[in-house]
Amino acid sequence: MNFECLRCAAALLAATALSVPAVQASEPAMHGAAKPAAVVQRDHVRFTVLTPRVIRMEWSPDGHFVDAPSQIFVERNQPVPQFTTSTHDGKLQIDTASLSLTYTLGSGRFDASNLTVQSKGFKTAFTWHPGEADAANLKGTARTLDRYRGDTQLDTGKKLDLDQGLISRAGWHVIDDSKSFLFDDSDWPWVKKRSCAACQDLYFLGYGHQYEDILGDYAKIAGREPMPPRFAFGYWWSRYWNYSDSEFRDLVGNFGKYRIPLDVLVIDMDWHRTDGLSWDPKYAKKDAFDQLVGWSGYTWNKSLFPDPPRFLAWLHSQKLQTTLNLHPASGMTPDEASYPAFAKAMGVHNGKQIGIETADKRFMTSLFDTVLDPLRAEGVDFWWLDWQQWPDSKKLPGLSNTWWLNYVFYTHMHRASQDRAIIYHRWGGLGNHRYQVGFSGDSVISWQSLAYQPYFTATASNVLYGYWSHDIGGHMFADDVPEKERHIDPELYVRWMQFGAFSPILRTHSSKEAGLRKEPWRFSPEVFAALREVIDERYAMVPYIYTASREAYDTGVSLLRPLYYDWPDEAKAYDTPDEYMFGDDMLVAPVAQAMKDGAATVSIWLPPGRWYDRNRGEVIDGGRTISCDYTLNEVPVFVHAGAVLPMNPPSVKKLQDMDNGSIVLRMIPGGSATTRLYTDAGDSEGYRHGEYAFTAIEGHRDAHEATLTVAPRQGHYPGMPQAKQVTIELPDAAIPQSVMVNGRAYSRADAQQAGSWSYDGDTLTARITVPAQTVDQSLRVSVRFADDAVDMAGLRYRMKRTAAAVEWLKYHWDSPSPLPDDVSLAAQLGQLIDYHPEQLPILVRAFDERLAKLPEEVEGTHASPEVKAHFASMMKALRGA
Repeated sequence: MNFECLRCAAALLAATALSVPAVQASEPAMHGAAKPAAVVQRDHVRFTVLTPRVIRMEWSPDGHFVDAPSQIFVERNQPVPQFTTSTHDGKLQIDTASLSLTYTLGSGRFDASNLTVQSKGFKTAFTWHPGEADAANLKGTARTLDRYRGDTQLDTGKKLDLDQGLISRAGWHVIDDSKSFLFDDSDWPWVKKRSCAACQDLYFLGYGHQYEDILGDYAKIAGREPMPPRFAFGYWWSRYWNYSDSEFRDLVGNFGKYRIPLDVLVIDMDWHRTDGLSWDPKYAKKDAFDQLVGWSGYTWNKSLFPDPPRFLAWLHSQKLQTTLNLHPASGMTPDEASYPAFAKAMGVHNGKQIGIETADKRFMTSLFDTVLDPLRAEGVDFWWLDWQQWPDSKKLPGLSNTWWLNYVFYTHMHRASQDRAIIYHRWGGLGNHRYQVGFSGDSVISWQSLAYQPYFTATASNVLYGYWSHDIGGHMFADDVPEKERHIDPELYVRWMQFGAFSPILRTHSSKEAGLRKEPWRFSPEVFAALREVIDERYAMVPYIYTASREAYDTGVSLLRPLYYDWPDEAKAYDTPDEYMFGDDMLVAPVAQAMKDGAATVSIWLPPGRWYDRNRGEVIDGGRTISCDYTLNEVPVFVHAGAVLPMNPPSVKKLQDMDNGSIVLRMIPGGSATTRLYTDAGDSEGYRHGEYAFTAIEGHRDAHEATLTVAPRQGHYPGMPQAKQVTIELPDAAIPQSVMVNGRAYSRADAQQAGSWSYDGDTLTARITVPAQTVDQSLRVSVRFADDAVDMAGLRYRMKRTAAAVEWLKYHWDSPSPLPDDVSLAAQLGQLIDYHPEQLPILVRAFDERLAKLPEEVEGTHASPEVKAHFASMMKALRGA
């Protein structure tokens, strides 16, 4: 995917203190007026050609038009594309490379009789008139999954409405911006009403099946999808529980004790006083929390946190970022510690509660100045905004409180701090993609909910909302679940965590129930191992994920997206909602069903091309549907053959410790690829205006050789390492015959040593460790394999499944005689290779011969018929795979 050249945003000026806003733009770009050359105006109509695929269409009864930024469109000042205008027989015609628009001059408001837009050059041709329904729309996203089991709301039984997105199989979409609010031109742009209620303000998007192109166009004129800070791609621990300071310290200590990475600690509402808290179980039916008492709060609960600044300082010493939950709907009550300062700022002297009004600039400014910024100064890193109350502003009816709070909180952080802005809240509607991480709410614990979330998350990319954060594992049980069944299903939790690792944000959460304990160390050894493995895998993938996040910023194509972006003309790409692309190279099909006989069988459509089955260790042809089984610790992930994946070394357990100079490049077999690795400082806004670097990478790998070229790093950012240390991994590889690095021959070493290569028998991975070199140097690696090298395809899968079968047999062996020798040896191929890697071809042949006769050898023992039959079925399944 090509990266665009970046516009330079205005330089950021440092804030001297959190409570003093920095003098900088509230958003990187907010230039409402288009270039005059892009505008075609005739009396009461104005057309603006924003891109070859996007035309703004305005009608005004008095001939006055809107140049102010709107909630959705904040950057109309775009390079003028080539287009022509002509007038024939009273009709205005505008032609771009992609569209032809015709309007009957003097005919008034746009309707089906006077306005037409036709496609030019698209395989998917269309002719559009106003009022035409977009029946082929592929949807967008929704505000919340609160109390949804899958896509069904528990209390109403209604299906979730995902609203319309930008992408349609019809090849066009129209955004009616006529009723959206505008921004004023103050130093902190604030919402204002449109002056013309009768005016039309439409944006026609015509793109055929060039879905990625239209997402890029939308990102240019509606604002880019901002990168979260790097720490956001780590593991977030969250639980609705009245934790104390000491309990949090114990919790964090256990993460260290069990070597489980952690970057973000989410503290739910019990951080503040909740005196008089009440709960209306019917809230979801009313979709309002107006009567809830005690949910708002800004005063630390000193019985739980006796010294908040010292507690927060300790968390920072553990390299953890902290977010606190806010329910701001009650405004400011007199019992809050910050009430006197807030009341003074608001000019209130009667000592009464001060109700919230999100569109009141004085209220929101006072809230930050006297309440929230002082908490930030104590050490709070960012806010979890949990607005669940009345949907619209009371001051400006029609203005979504969710939308507006997202804008206010995000842009305030951008103004007041040099830290990269981040908030964590629900979706508010089009334009809210500019305010990043979404909180999808209180989903129901069920397989249906897990099965729905891949589709929900991927479809949100159709509105550029690319960072949904789900309550991994589910939030709460449905009301119809009996008390005795209200406990975590370990298998469901593992599968949900696997989806979480291959989703934008990995955050566990649950309701305030004593039995909902999701700490990995509380599960059986098998479940604990699967959970830790998938969290470790997440941390390993962060360089790949972070590069994809930059791509989303540059192109509008989100990290997690539907298959039809890449295969728009394949019908199956639209019919597989449970699969998605994760970055440019990984296809993921999360397991969302319970296992039978130790594995879950998943039907997977592989798009055309060649794919590396990461689980089975083989390259297979796509353009077909396959069926595979997955044990508890296996995830259906397929990688473009030949891809080079940038990874973290295993030592990275905190993303603050991630060294941009140390990288693992995993070379996937089966072809050639080019890619780029993106790096920046990780936590500043400098990425918007040139403070970043790219490293170009080219690779090729087949059965005979592997070649890799890493170009000098291009770009610069504060703190950028001046040296790079690269480790090359070749999974499912034969033993190298020769390894050359920058023209120098490397020899094999028993351990990872700089300037050598090693071989891991368990993972069948050749690993080349290159000494550090300066970032302005190229790196060239060439690996040769013997012409008669053993075929490694599927070997690792056979190894691990055989080891699992032998382990099962040992635990169920009911014969007085020992296991046959071949059975014991069959489970140890990896170790045998480690001892004698030079004998790999001989060992593999012996393994396959041994494998073929294991059922017969077990059948000849005195084991029970039941044990023999089960072991034989395991071997049959292995051979069938």
